[in-house]
Amino acid sequence: MDTLPPLTALRAFEAVAMRLSVKGAAEALSITPSALSHQLRVLEDTLGLKLFHRLNRRLLLTDAGQVYFSKIAPAFETLRTATAEIAERGRADTLVVTAPASFAEIWLLPRLPRFLDAHPEVDLRIEATSRPIDYAREAVDASIRYGTGPWPGLASHRLVSERLVALCAPDLLQGPRPLRSPADLAHHTLIHSDQRLTGWTSWLRAHGQAGLRGARNLRFSQSAHSLRAAVQGLGVVLENRVMAQDALAADALVEPFPELAPVDDGVAYHLVAPADRLTMPKVRALVAWLEEEAKRPVSP
Repeated sequence: MDTLPPLTALRAFEAVAMRLSVKGAAEALSITPSALSHQLRVLEDTLGLKLFHRLNRRLLLTDAGQVYFSKIAPAFETLRTATAEIAERGRADTLVVTAPASFAEIWLLPRLPRFLDAHPEVDLRIEATSRPIDYAREAVDASIRYGTGPWPGLASHRLVSERLVALCAPDLLQGPRPLRSPADLAHHTLIHSDQRLTGWTSWLRAHGQAGLRGARNLRFSQSAHSLRAAVQGLGVVLENRVMAQDALAADALVEPFPELAPVDDGVAYHLVAPADRLTMPKVRALVAWLEEEAKRPVSP
Protein backbone atom coordinates (compact mmCIF):
# COMPACT_ATOMS: atom_id res chain seq x y z
CA MET A 1 0.00 0.00 0.00
CA ASP A 2 1.22 3.47 -0.88
CA THR A 3 -1.13 5.33 1.44
CA LEU A 4 -2.25 5.05 5.01
CA PRO A 5 -5.78 3.93 5.82
CA PRO A 6 -8.17 6.71 6.87
CA LEU A 7 -7.18 8.07 10.28
CA THR A 8 -10.79 7.90 11.51
CA ALA A 9 -10.84 4.20 10.70
CA LEU A 10 -7.52 3.63 12.46
CA ARG A 11 -8.79 5.52 15.49
CA ALA A 12 -11.94 3.45 15.57
CA PHE A 13 -9.93 0.21 15.37
CA GLU A 14 -7.58 1.27 18.17
CA ALA A 15 -10.51 2.21 20.43
CA VAL A 16 -12.32 -1.10 19.82
CA ALA A 17 -9.15 -3.20 20.12
CA MET A 18 -8.45 -1.63 23.52
CA ARG A 19 -11.95 -2.41 24.84
CA LEU A 20 -13.16 -5.32 22.65
CA SER A 21 -16.49 -3.52 22.73
CA VAL A 22 -18.07 -1.49 19.95
CA LYS A 23 -20.43 0.18 22.41
CA GLY A 24 -17.66 1.14 24.84
CA ALA A 25 -15.41 2.42 22.06
CA ALA A 26 -18.27 4.40 20.52
CA GLU A 27 -18.95 6.10 23.87
CA ALA A 28 -15.25 6.91 24.27
CA LEU A 29 -15.14 8.46 20.80
CA SER A 30 -18.52 10.18 21.15
CA ILE A 31 -19.92 8.57 18.00
CA THR A 32 -22.70 6.04 17.40
CA PRO A 33 -21.98 2.30 17.39
CA SER A 34 -23.19 2.08 13.79
CA ALA A 35 -20.77 4.82 12.69
CA LEU A 36 -17.94 3.07 14.48
CA SER A 37 -18.82 -0.31 12.90
CA HIS A 38 -18.77 1.38 9.51
CA GLN A 39 -15.23 2.66 10.15
CA LEU A 40 -14.10 -0.84 11.11
CA ARG A 41 -15.48 -2.22 7.83
CA VAL A 42 -13.70 0.56 5.92
CA LEU A 43 -10.40 -0.40 7.55
CA GLU A 44 -10.86 -4.13 6.96
CA ASP A 45 -11.79 -3.49 3.32
CA THR A 46 -8.77 -1.21 2.89
CA LEU A 47 -6.41 -3.80 4.37
CA GLY A 48 -8.14 -6.80 2.81
CA LEU A 49 -8.01 -8.52 6.21
CA LYS A 50 -10.40 -9.48 8.99
CA LEU A 51 -9.32 -7.79 12.20
CA PHE A 52 -12.00 -9.15 14.55
CA HIS A 53 -13.85 -12.38 15.17
CA ARG A 54 -17.46 -11.46 15.82
CA LEU A 55 -18.98 -14.02 18.20
CA ASN A 56 -22.57 -13.01 18.97
CA ARG A 57 -22.03 -9.98 21.22
CA ARG A 58 -18.35 -10.62 21.78
CA LEU A 59 -15.37 -9.42 19.82
CA LEU A 60 -11.98 -11.05 19.61
CA LEU A 61 -8.97 -9.87 17.69
CA THR A 62 -7.83 -12.10 14.88
CA ASP A 63 -4.13 -12.92 14.69
CA ALA A 64 -3.74 -10.18 12.10
CA GLY A 65 -5.75 -7.79 14.26
CA GLN A 66 -3.59 -8.54 17.29
CA VAL A 67 -0.37 -7.89 15.36
CA TYR A 68 -1.77 -4.70 13.82
CA PHE A 69 -2.96 -3.40 17.18
CA SER A 70 0.45 -4.06 18.77
CA LYS A 71 2.05 -1.99 16.00
CA ILE A 72 -0.28 1.01 15.96
CA ALA A 73 -1.04 1.34 19.70
CA PRO A 74 2.39 2.90 20.50
CA ALA A 75 1.90 5.35 17.64
CA PHE A 76 -1.41 6.51 19.07
CA GLU A 77 0.15 6.85 22.52
CA THR A 78 2.92 8.97 21.01
CA LEU A 79 0.31 11.16 19.33
CA ARG A 80 -1.60 11.60 22.60
CA THR A 81 1.57 12.49 24.52
CA ALA A 82 2.73 14.93 21.85
CA THR A 83 -0.69 16.56 21.71
CA ALA A 84 -0.86 16.95 25.50
CA GLU A 85 2.62 18.43 25.63
CA ILE A 86 2.09 20.91 22.83
CA ALA A 87 -1.29 21.92 24.26
CA GLU A 88 0.31 22.55 27.64
CA ARG A 89 3.18 24.44 26.03
CA GLY A 90 0.92 26.60 23.95
CA ARG A 91 -1.79 27.27 26.52
CA ALA A 92 -2.12 31.05 26.92
CA ASP A 93 1.17 31.26 24.95
CA THR A 94 3.05 30.62 28.18
CA LEU A 95 6.80 31.14 27.96
CA VAL A 96 8.57 28.72 30.31
CA VAL A 97 12.14 29.63 31.32
CA THR A 98 14.52 28.17 33.86
CA ALA A 99 17.27 30.19 35.54
CA PRO A 100 19.65 29.85 38.50
CA ALA A 101 17.86 30.95 41.67
CA SER A 102 20.12 33.89 42.52
CA PHE A 103 20.22 35.17 38.94
CA ALA A 104 16.44 34.96 38.77
CA GLU A 105 16.04 36.82 42.06
CA ILE A 106 18.72 39.48 41.71
CA TRP A 107 19.02 40.17 37.99
CA LEU A 108 15.98 38.83 36.18
CA LEU A 109 13.08 39.66 38.47
CA PRO A 110 13.74 43.43 38.79
CA ARG A 111 13.87 43.71 34.99
CA LEU A 112 10.77 41.66 34.20
CA PRO A 113 8.31 44.59 34.21
CA ARG A 114 9.94 45.88 31.04
CA PHE A 115 9.47 42.53 29.29
CA LEU A 116 5.87 42.16 30.47
CA ASP A 117 5.04 45.71 29.36
CA ALA A 118 6.58 45.09 25.94
CA HIS A 119 4.89 41.70 25.45
CA PRO A 120 1.42 41.71 27.05
CA GLU A 121 0.45 38.74 24.84
CA VAL A 122 2.91 36.41 26.60
CA ASP A 123 2.30 34.65 29.90
CA LEU A 124 5.56 33.83 31.68
CA ARG A 125 6.61 31.04 34.01
CA ILE A 126 10.07 31.05 35.58
CA GLU A 127 11.47 27.98 37.29
CA ALA A 128 14.40 28.79 39.58
CA THR A 129 16.76 25.90 39.01
CA SER A 130 20.23 25.14 37.66
CA ARG A 131 19.48 21.52 36.79
CA PRO A 132 19.93 20.33 33.20
CA ILE A 133 16.68 20.29 31.23
CA ASP A 134 15.47 17.48 28.99
CA TYR A 135 13.83 19.68 26.38
CA ALA A 136 12.41 16.68 24.54
CA ARG A 137 10.35 15.64 27.56
CA GLU A 138 9.84 18.83 29.60
CA ALA A 139 7.62 21.80 28.78
CA VAL A 140 10.51 24.27 28.97
CA ASP A 141 11.21 26.74 26.17
CA ALA A 142 14.61 28.11 27.17
CA SER A 143 17.06 28.29 30.07
CA ILE A 144 19.58 30.69 31.48
CA ARG A 145 22.70 28.71 32.30
CA TYR A 146 25.85 29.64 34.14
CA GLY A 147 29.20 28.40 32.87
CA THR A 148 31.60 28.52 29.96
CA GLY A 149 29.67 26.34 27.51
CA PRO A 150 29.19 25.04 24.96
CA TRP A 151 26.12 22.95 25.70
CA PRO A 152 25.86 20.14 23.13
CA GLY A 153 22.68 20.16 21.11
CA LEU A 154 21.70 23.65 22.26
CA ALA A 155 22.05 27.09 20.72
CA SER A 156 23.34 29.72 23.14
CA HIS A 157 23.49 33.50 23.48
CA ARG A 158 26.04 34.99 25.88
CA LEU A 159 24.26 37.48 28.15
CA VAL A 160 26.31 38.55 31.16
CA SER A 161 30.01 37.91 31.67
CA GLU A 162 31.25 37.12 35.14
CA ARG A 163 33.83 39.74 36.10
CA LEU A 164 34.47 39.26 39.80
CA VAL A 165 35.40 41.97 42.28
CA ALA A 166 35.77 42.12 46.06
CA LEU A 167 32.81 43.84 47.77
CA CYS A 168 32.03 44.76 51.35
CA ALA A 169 29.88 47.00 53.53
CA PRO A 170 31.22 50.58 53.77
CA ASP A 171 31.99 50.19 57.49
CA LEU A 172 34.70 47.63 56.75
CA LEU A 173 36.76 50.27 54.99
CA GLN A 174 37.40 51.83 58.38
CA GLY A 175 37.67 50.38 61.87
CA PRO A 176 40.53 48.55 63.59
CA ARG A 177 41.42 46.52 60.45
CA PRO A 178 40.75 48.85 57.51
CA LEU A 179 40.82 47.39 54.01
CA ARG A 180 43.54 49.23 52.12
CA SER A 181 45.10 46.45 50.04
CA PRO A 182 44.36 42.79 49.26
CA ALA A 183 46.85 41.75 51.98
CA ASP A 184 44.43 43.19 54.56
CA LEU A 185 41.94 40.44 53.69
CA ALA A 186 43.94 38.19 56.02
CA HIS A 187 42.19 39.98 58.91
CA HIS A 188 38.65 39.63 57.55
CA THR A 189 36.06 36.95 56.91
CA LEU A 190 35.95 35.82 53.29
CA ILE A 191 32.42 35.11 52.05
CA HIS A 192 32.11 32.40 49.40
CA SER A 193 29.34 31.60 46.90
CA ASP A 194 29.75 27.88 46.35
CA GLN A 195 28.10 27.92 42.93
CA ARG A 196 30.66 30.38 41.60
CA LEU A 197 33.10 28.69 39.22
CA THR A 198 35.76 31.27 40.08
CA GLY A 199 36.58 31.73 43.77
CA TRP A 200 38.82 33.58 46.16
CA THR A 201 41.83 31.41 45.35
CA SER A 202 41.85 32.59 41.72
CA TRP A 203 41.18 36.22 42.65
CA LEU A 204 43.94 36.34 45.28
CA ARG A 205 46.41 34.69 42.91
CA ALA A 206 45.57 37.21 40.20
CA HIS A 207 46.34 40.06 42.59
CA GLY A 208 49.60 38.80 44.02
CA GLN A 209 48.25 37.18 47.19
CA ALA A 210 48.50 33.47 46.38
CA GLY A 211 48.18 31.42 49.55
CA LEU A 212 46.53 34.19 51.61
CA ARG A 213 43.84 32.95 53.98
CA GLY A 214 41.13 35.03 55.54
CA ALA A 215 40.57 35.19 59.28
CA ARG A 216 37.65 32.81 58.71
CA ASN A 217 35.37 31.62 55.91
CA LEU A 218 31.63 31.97 55.49
CA ARG A 219 29.99 29.90 52.74
CA PHE A 220 26.61 30.07 51.05
CA SER A 221 25.15 27.99 48.25
CA GLN A 222 23.50 31.01 46.60
CA SER A 223 24.96 34.36 45.55
CA ALA A 224 21.86 36.14 46.84
CA HIS A 225 22.67 35.00 50.38
CA SER A 226 26.37 35.80 50.04
CA LEU A 227 25.54 39.35 48.99
CA ARG A 228 23.12 39.81 51.87
CA ALA A 229 25.77 38.62 54.31
CA ALA A 230 28.20 41.17 52.90
CA VAL A 231 25.60 43.95 53.16
CA GLN A 232 25.22 43.04 56.85
CA GLY A 233 28.95 43.55 57.35
CA LEU A 234 29.73 39.88 57.95
CA GLY A 235 32.76 39.88 55.67
CA VAL A 236 34.08 40.50 52.17
CA VAL A 237 32.37 38.77 49.26
CA LEU A 238 33.70 37.98 45.80
CA GLU A 239 30.91 38.70 43.34
CA ASN A 240 29.92 39.89 39.92
CA ARG A 241 29.20 43.63 39.65
CA VAL A 242 26.09 42.75 37.66
CA MET A 243 24.67 40.69 40.52
CA ALA A 244 25.62 43.38 43.03
CA GLN A 245 24.34 46.29 40.94
CA ASP A 246 21.45 47.30 43.19
CA ALA A 247 23.53 47.06 46.38
CA LEU A 248 26.29 49.16 44.77
CA ALA A 249 23.81 51.77 43.57
CA ALA A 250 22.36 52.03 47.09
CA ASP A 251 25.85 52.28 48.65
CA ALA A 252 25.07 49.17 50.69
CA LEU A 253 28.21 47.63 49.18
CA VAL A 254 31.44 49.21 47.98
CA GLU A 255 34.59 48.03 46.28
CA PRO A 256 37.50 48.21 48.73
CA PHE A 257 40.05 47.90 45.90
CA PRO A 258 38.53 49.81 42.95
CA GLU A 259 41.90 50.11 41.25
CA LEU A 260 42.19 46.34 40.77
CA ALA A 261 40.97 44.77 37.55
CA PRO A 262 38.09 42.30 37.87
CA VAL A 263 38.93 38.64 37.40
CA ASP A 264 37.36 37.18 34.25
CA ASP A 265 37.83 33.44 33.67
CA GLY A 266 35.44 33.28 30.72
CA VAL A 267 32.43 32.30 32.82
CA ALA A 268 29.10 33.90 31.91
CA TYR A 269 25.34 33.59 32.00
CA HIS A 270 23.95 32.30 28.69
CA LEU A 271 20.47 31.94 27.26
CA VAL A 272 20.30 28.41 25.85
CA ALA A 273 17.57 26.57 23.96
CA PRO A 274 17.14 23.91 21.28
CA ALA A 275 17.50 25.50 17.85
CA ASP A 276 13.86 24.79 16.98
CA ARG A 277 12.67 26.71 20.05
CA LEU A 278 14.50 29.83 18.85
CA THR A 279 12.12 30.07 15.90
CA MET A 280 9.15 30.49 18.23
CA PRO A 281 8.04 34.16 18.39
CA LYS A 282 7.87 34.22 22.19
CA VAL A 283 11.42 32.83 22.50
CA ARG A 284 12.74 35.25 19.88
CA ALA A 285 11.16 38.05 21.90
CA LEU A 286 12.85 36.79 25.07
CA VAL A 287 16.27 36.56 23.42
CA ALA A 288 16.02 40.08 21.99
CA TRP A 289 14.91 41.50 25.33
CA LEU A 290 17.61 39.72 27.34
CA GLU A 291 20.32 40.92 24.97
CA GLU A 292 19.10 44.50 25.32
CA GLU A 293 18.97 44.22 29.11
CA ALA A 294 22.49 42.80 29.16
CA LYS A 295 23.74 45.94 27.38
CA ARG A 296 22.41 48.27 30.06
CA PRO A 297 25.25 49.91 32.01
CA VAL A 298 26.31 48.39 35.31
CA SER A 299 27.13 50.52 38.34
CA PRO A 300 30.90 51.06 38.55
